[in-house]
Amino acid sequence: MSKVKVPERIKSLVFEPKEIGGIRIKNRFVRSATFEGMASEDGSVTDELVELYKTLARGGVGLIITGYTYVQPTGRAMPRQMGIY
Repeated sequence: MSKVKVPERIKSLVFEPKEIGGIRIKNRFVRSATFEGMASEDGSVTDELVELYKTLARGGVGLIITGYTYVQPTGRAMPRQMGIY
């Protein structure tokens, strides 16, 4: 399998700041929303979940989109899913 050559200018873009909706992020690395399964049974944030997001932030991710979350109790789809209601 051959490697694709990525121009240096394109490589450097991911490290440049960007403004999205009036919010400036330090680079273009985005951690998209996923299901972590780390919330408590009632949907509350746990220390384990806080540590995950701290680790992502310390690792240099410019934008973190929080995981799969429900906004009312009837919207819960999975055990240990985050809830914000």
